[in-house]
Amino acid sequence: MDITTIKEKILSDREYIFAKDYIKRDFSFKELPGMAVIIVGARRSGKTSWLRSYARELINNGTAKEKICYLNFFEHPEGLTIPMVEKAYFELYPEFQNDSNVWFLLDEVQNIDNWGPGVSVLMDRHPCHVILTGSSAKYLSVDIADEMRGRGLSFSFYPLSFHEFCQFNGVSIPINNVYPITEQNTLSKMFSSYLRRGSYPVLAIVEDESLRQMVLNDYFDLAYSRDIIDRFEVTKGTLLRKLLFRIVKNSGSPYTIARLVHTMKSEGLQTSAELVSSYINMIKDTRFIEEIEIYGTETEKKRNPKKLYAVDHQMAVLFREYGYSEGIVLEHAVFSALLRTGMNINYYRDSNGYETDFIVSDISMTPRALIQVSYSLDSNKEREIRGLRSAMAAFNLRKGLIVTMDEDNHEECNEGSIEIIRGWRFALNPKAYLN
Repeated sequence: MDITTIKEKILSDREYIFAKDYIKRDFSFKELPGMAVIIVGARRSGKTSWLRSYARELINNGTAKEKICYLNFFEHPEGLTIPMVEKAYFELYPEFQNDSNVWFLLDEVQNIDNWGPGVSVLMDRHPCHVILTGSSAKYLSVDIADEMRGRGLSFSFYPLSFHEFCQFNGVSIPINNVYPITEQNTLSKMFSSYLRRGSYPVLAIVEDESLRQMVLNDYFDLAYSRDIIDRFEVTKGTLLRKLLFRIVKNSGSPYTIARLVHTMKSEGLQTSAELVSSYINMIKDTRFIEEIEIYGTETEKKRNPKKLYAVDHQMAVLFREYGYSEGIVLEHAVFSALLRTGMNINYYRDSNGYETDFIVSDISMTPRALIQVSYSLDSNKEREIRGLRSAMAAFNLRKGLIVTMDEDNHEECNEGSIEIIRGWRFALNPKAYLN
């Protein structure tokens, strides 16, 4: 690719900023001088639309559009490098060489060879802002220290929160603690739609269930083929696909490497604990699967199974053998809401086998909230409360939380108080319940 072609791409890609209206996302980041901002998230979570909307926001706030170099590298441009982009841009606008309000917004930058050193040199030569996006944690998170030599700050980007889902459907409701009945009814209906449609932006307004299933299957295939097979040059594709299928099918359930190896071998596939473990790490790099451990010592973590959760609650039930599970969908929606808080998430099981779905901890791993998720408490209220009470006693917390579909209530017990709230209340403002 020659410099003239790159100049044309800079000018033409800028038009994408104005191609359509974008819904504002509830996402923010912080900058440090001389550091690139790295936006890491699953494919189809909306990073590209966010980056374009951010560029438009900069322009609306007074930044000249010429000072924004937005480029999309979704398809690998043969021979293109970051130094070539730098050369082309500053030949177009030599007067901006030392302008500290120039922005390089580089979308799917992992598709450019040697992008890390190139971005570092760009920031050394010019006092510019750099924002990078990518779908693979392998290149934009795990290896960021090597690629950027400590020159990047990584921020996680997820599919739609419930609040964003409402905005996508034209429902703009401020986040408060108290709502009039009319707004409660609206939010309850919207939350039911959110659970049914999932959190991927393209599906936010799609009513046709069969079409949604087709799109989710396509996303699964993309994670397998583009984010794993192509990225890591996997040779045992059949093993990987079956492993990924089983993980998604059993999303939210405990797993061990030994159990997965046994399952794969029972299906006639030759494998080992080392291979399955390496494949799971690749699967986590897709960022549409997140892992949590039991809360406890390192010994306890090694002794107990981990859990893998799909970040989209409809992906979690895509391959379920026994049809739609409302409880699994709600649990995953709560998990995804917790992910967006940036807090540490674990689960807890006491010596009697009673489990608490989520323990939320601060940066020092001090527990801040204990959360159970139950679609309905009609038949299992005693069990859910018993698990919470055990965790409250173990961690000396005076409050527990049960998230349900349609119940608001309050229970007192010897350990403290248990608040029962509707799912839409929690999903709309999860941070309000984490103190």
